[in-house]
Amino acid sequence: MNQLRLIAGAWALEGRRWARENLYALLVLGPLVLGMTYFGVGRMVREAAWSPTEAQALSAAVVAASCLVALSLSRASVEVYHVRRPEWVLDALPVSAAVQLSAALARRAGHACAAGAVGLVLRWLAGGEFGAGVFGSAALLVCVLASGEVLSALVWVRWSHRRGVVRAAAVLFSVAACALAAGALLALVVRPGGAALFGRTAVLVCGALTAVVQAAVAFVVHARWRAADAEFATRLGARERWGALVERFAGRACKGREELAAQLARDLRLVLRGFSSAVYAAGGVGALLIVLLVTLLLGDVLAEGEAGGFGSMTWLPAVLAVKFACVLATGALSALVPVLVAHQEPHLWLERSVGLKGEDAWRAKLYLARALTAPAAAAAWVAGVACGAVPAAYALPLLAECAWLWWLVSTTAGGLAFEMPAQPGLALVLVLCAGLAAGGLTAFLWPIGLAIYGFAVQPLCMRGAMRAEMHLRGLDV
Repeated sequence: MNQLRLIAGAWALEGRRWARENLYALLVLGPLVLGMTYFGVGRMVREAAWSPTEAQALSAAVVAASCLVALSLSRASVEVYHVRRPEWVLDALPVSAAVQLSAALARRAGHACAAGAVGLVLRWLAGGEFGAGVFGSAALLVCVLASGEVLSALVWVRWSHRRGVVRAAAVLFSVAACALAAGALLALVVRPGGAALFGRTAVLVCGALTAVVQAAVAFVVHARWRAADAEFATRLGARERWGALVERFAGRACKGREELAAQLARDLRLVLRGFSSAVYAAGGVGALLIVLLVTLLLGDVLAEGEAGGFGSMTWLPAVLAVKFACVLATGALSALVPVLVAHQEPHLWLERSVGLKGEDAWRAKLYLARALTAPAAAAAWVAGVACGAVPAAYALPLLAECAWLWWLVSTTAGGLAFEMPAQPGLALVLVLCAGLAAGGLTAFLWPIGLAIYGFAVQPLCMRGAMRAEMHLRGLDV
């Protein structure tokens, strides 16, 4: 217990240092995202007439839990085996394997608390009441997710080391069991009406048993497999999780230009690693905008509208909502580009030492902006079509409009990437204002985008290449 207390104290000290370095994200970006959530998604959810059924809520909760467990496999394995983490020193100290796994479980529980908090917030937005049972269900959800993520990570590393059909099935079974139990608990927390499909008591009992069994199995297999899998986990963690895919994409996007491909691959790796809290803020805002779009399309909020012909379908309220959501989500993700430029400024000597050209540096940021924002545009179109709010005859034209909006907004962000590299705050405002203005006008009438692209964006791209060259030479004014 004393060893676990010392480890927790070290984590607290590390957390305080991180908080001091990220005061802007905690005091400005955090309240901004929360405020957008309440005044945007929260108000729409409360006013919308659409209310999910028990089956829909349970299905969505299970899918969300599955994504949480699957996405945490790499991170949980890093925490269990201390890959590239300060806790690696524990292997050289007289700290038992059980204490180390307990510390990993505690760390996973801390991360899983975010899922419980989101569930409580969603219940509050839906107008549900709170009681001891609701908070107990949220606490049990945290325990199930923490133990399930650690056990799944242990089995995943074992399968990666030894392979085999049985071990692959064990990984799938572990993830599925955790997702089912956590999904049922999440539905119990989120839905004000409770869980009528299975009953509250049955869900709580199954969740408690699942958490206990998962934790017990994790301690057993960790004691048996740690010695054999620790070295392999280090080699597994040393490999870039998305390295091969990133390099392949960069090579194809840059068409054989090695310096440009290397720069783009490095930028993509930094974003995937979460180089700044802005990555999570931008991703969260983009996801909230898609959720808001789904709520608008499914709820009785937008006017029906009547299309007088095929050409007038572009002004239907649902179609306009999809296009404006595409612009906003694309703009939110493209705002990462100037932040990344500012983050790389202290290490600018690397580019200077290899003789990187200004045009290659600028094109790397341009391709990065397009790669980061493409999923947002695709998600907006998929949401509009899947919700049935867009006429089937206009699905493909809407896809073309979303692609045009994505190209215009992302190109604008790439062109302004090096405009103010030493002042990321002002650069962020400039990128958002320019991108949203161009995208907003084009969303209402797409031919306007042709004029904007020809008379504003193209000269902006030429200026962006010159600004990048000046930045590499240290001539910024």
